[in-house]
Amino acid sequence: MKRRANLAAGILSKPRLLFLDEPTVGIDSQSRNMILEKLALLKQTGTAIIYTTHYMEEAELLCSSVVIIDKGQSIAEGNPQELIDQTPGCSSLQDLFFALTGKSIRD
Repeated sequence: MKRRANLAAGILSKPRLLFLDEPTVGIDSQSRNMILEKLALLKQTGTAIIYTTHYMEEAELLCSSVVIIDKGQSIAEGNPQELIDQTPGCSSLQDLFFALTGKSIRD
């Protein structure tokens, strides 16, 4: 509830630019879905969102441009779908992250 209240307070004034740092960490599935739906709506109405996350599916869903950072260095940037399409064997942003960093889920 605290995360939802923080987000509500942040969007109450209808900002043109919204900074969010991992807004869905540690919340239940229903709240996460609600937050993602509201953020998608904000995006559609013209709010620019700077969004940091470890959840690649959220970045793929919400972001028109991403920067992938590994060990403090930018290793890729651009439109998520274009980056995915440019990398053989990748069908998602998470696949791309693992391919670029040389990491796997088991690491």
